[in-house]
This record gives sequence, structure tokens and C-alpha cells, in this order.
Amino acid sequence: MTEQEIELWKQLRKVADDKHDGHLTIMKFTTNWRIAFFTPVEREQVGEMAVGSSFAEAARKALIE
Repeated sequence: MTEQEIELWKQLRKVADDKHDGHLTIMKFTTNWRIAFFTPVEREQVGEMAVGSSFAEAARKALIE
């Protein structure tokens, strides 16, 4: 992991702990990453997650949503 990715990881964990009862989901697919502060239960909920072509891109989007 790069220093930037480590910092984003720390920020994601803090937001999850402080605002979402610790819930954080990170998914890696063939073509993208998805991140959310909930656990998707249905397929449609995966589409609601922040998406990016890299972990950093998806993490930044999740943090501003």
C-alpha cells in the first residue's frame, strides 16, 4: 500500500467507527473497487456503493458522500 492508501484506510476506519457503528465494506472486482459504510444484503445495494477504478478513488468518493 502507498502512504496515500494507508491514510485513506485510516480515514475510512475513523468514519466507520465514529458515524456508522464500525460498518465498513470494501469490495474488489475485476474492473473496479466499491466501498460503503454498510453491509450490502442485496445485489442492488452494491450499486449504491462508492465506486472507483482504484482503492484510492473509491475511498475518496466514499469519504465525501
